[in-house]
Amino acid sequence: MATKLLILGKGDNIITMILDNLYSVNIENTPDIHIYNNLNLPIQNIFEHDRFNIEVFENVNMDDYYIMALGVYQPSHKRKIVETLNPDIRKMGNIIHDGLDISHTSKLGRGLLINSKVSIAAHTTIGDFVSINRHVSIGHHTTISDYCSINPGVNIAGNVSIGEGTTIGMGTNILHTVKIGKNSIIGAGSVVTKDIPDNVVAYGSPCKIIREIEG
Repeated sequence: MATKLLILGKGDNIITMILDNLYSVNIENTPDIHIYNNLNLPIQNIFEHDRFNIEVFENVNMDDYYIMALGVYQPSHKRKIVETLNPDIRKMGNIIHDGLDISHTSKLGRGLLINSKVSIAAHTTIGDFVSINRHVSIGHHTTISDYCSINPGVNIAGNVSIGEGTTIGMGTNILHTVKIGKNSIIGAGSVVTKDIPDNVVAYGSPCKIIREIEG
């Protein structure tokens, strides 16, 4: 019997990332992949694939699926999907590319999307519904909280803490022991040398607060 994978969210580049990760894993049976077009998020692409059977649905019974993934990258959209649809966290699988290095001492949450060429060092904790893109390095004893999105080429040193729902922009470097708050955005190419509070946009080298995020 084929695996049934349900993707909650919109059909954009993040779904391509999910398919690439699945393709890297040796799956015996051809998965049926159903994209649930929920919460009025636009379907931008209809995918054709030589390995997967892909269909888009506007209504679906989530109880019929064991593995689910979030087809969105923005933390607020991920949180909205989870809070609105309330999927069974026990059924949330992790979509992890085969070509990466994760320490056996690290702890991984549920509903994760981790792309290729990612390195996660010892005693690191990754929360639920976290997305980590290509060429990311995460140092030892680091904590990345729920709903975070880490863009390509980010380097995170050891003993770093990143709060819930924060986005780290492409090519950012975060230095040892830095703490970044909840629901903040760190702009691409930043060098974060000092702590960053909750609910701010910050970028630069060194990274500085640019403005607060309202609401």
